[in-house]
Amino acid sequence: MVYTILKTIAKLALNVFFKKIHIEGRENIPKDGPFLIVANHPSSFLDPVSIAVLVKQKISFLAKGVMFKNKIIGSILRGLNMVAIHRAEDNPKMLSSNEDVFKDCYKKLSNKGAIMIFPEGTSEMERRLRKIKTGAARIALGAEKENDYNLNVTILPVGLNYSKSSRFRSELVINIGTPINVLDYKSEHQKDEVNAVQELTKDIEDKIRNLIVAIDKHEYDELIERVESIYKTELTKTTDINESHHLTQIKISQEIVEAVKHFQHNEPKLFDDTKFRIDSYFEKLSKTNLSDKNMKQGLQNENLIVYILKSVFKLIVGFPIWLFGIINSYIPYKLPRYIALAITDSEAFYGALLMSLGTVIFVLFYCLEVLLLWFLLHSPILTVAYAIALPLSGFFTIYYARFARKFYYNWKLISSFYSKQQMVSELIEERKNIIIDLEQIREKFSAVNV
Repeated sequence: MVYTILKTIAKLALNVFFKKIHIEGRENIPKDGPFLIVANHPSSFLDPVSIAVLVKQKISFLAKGVMFKNKIIGSILRGLNMVAIHRAEDNPKMLSSNEDVFKDCYKKLSNKGAIMIFPEGTSEMERRLRKIKTGAARIALGAEKENDYNLNVTILPVGLNYSKSSRFRSELVINIGTPINVLDYKSEHQKDEVNAVQELTKDIEDKIRNLIVAIDKHEYDELIERVESIYKTELTKTTDINESHHLTQIKISQEIVEAVKHFQHNEPKLFDDTKFRIDSYFEKLSKTNLSDKNMKQGLQNENLIVYILKSVFKLIVGFPIWLFGIINSYIPYKLPRYIALAITDSEAFYGALLMSLGTVIFVLFYCLEVLLLWFLLHSPILTVAYAIALPLSGFFTIYYARFARKFYYNWKLISSFYSKQQMVSELIEERKNIIIDLEQIREKFSAVNV
């Protein structure tokens, strides 16, 4: 009962926290157990919650043993169906207790249960897949062996791709892959258990890697982000990938990563020259206090005068609603951020903490405001209207702030265009030339990978 209630609350909180959650491959989720869910782990508590709300079965979660040190927190986590798994780097003395954890997992799978594991073992907010540990494979194959290979356990790989997990109203793409049939490794497991576990672990890693944007080296991060900013829209227009828009976006990013690795290794001069031009373009943007987004969107609006008039009209008309929203929502909007920053400086934990705190604080604050109005006015109609207006005005305030920010940046570009006309024109032209160069590089890469 508690699990169902928390799951409902979590689903609502996720839909508020994220602007959009895109789910690919929902049909791959098994209708019943036994199965394990394995996923990359970029954002601590957001990851299990985001997946669990999609699965009808009650899920058991394997979590780091260090999280259970506090007795109160430990009891809460166990109440949420979490099971402590101990790592050598945390406490080598506790490793022996993992045998009991494995036996408990075998029992859950024997009863057609569902278990979620993050085989990377740690949570870091980066577009990277860390070394996969063998726990998931050992549990799956161990459960089959304990039941004479009659369970038919499957492993469901999931890829989590956040636009920015620490940012309110960002986006999340949940990419669900086709399940792995553990019985495919039966004969190898009967001959050599260690080798079978390693093979299955490798296949789990490959499956997850194909579902996410994984950048192997930190040195590529900035370059890939810049190429995506300049060229990803163009690639989306011309791609032949016959899949949904958001899955296509992931595939395109994966191709960019592969192209960067290919040209640095095989054609270092072309790689260095292209990187130099892109870096130079972004440095010039920085000096003019502009962004590539300005270049891409700022001057693509309709007639300039019409755009300015429309924008100013929207800002004037929406101002009273924005003001109402700011007055009533500013404290519950800012307070979770201050608390989350005081608790952690980890981006991987910040987003999950922000969502949890925000859910509680907004509900409490809005309830207090509604009660206060009732005590002041004793008007059922006004109180109900106010209660409805609070969340609606809160969402409008976010939209209004973003619209105003976009107008501000566009206005900066317009102002810069007239005050620094030659420089901005050169930047726009430089951007076009970089796109031409990237198009030629893409054709070259495509020819190599035919």
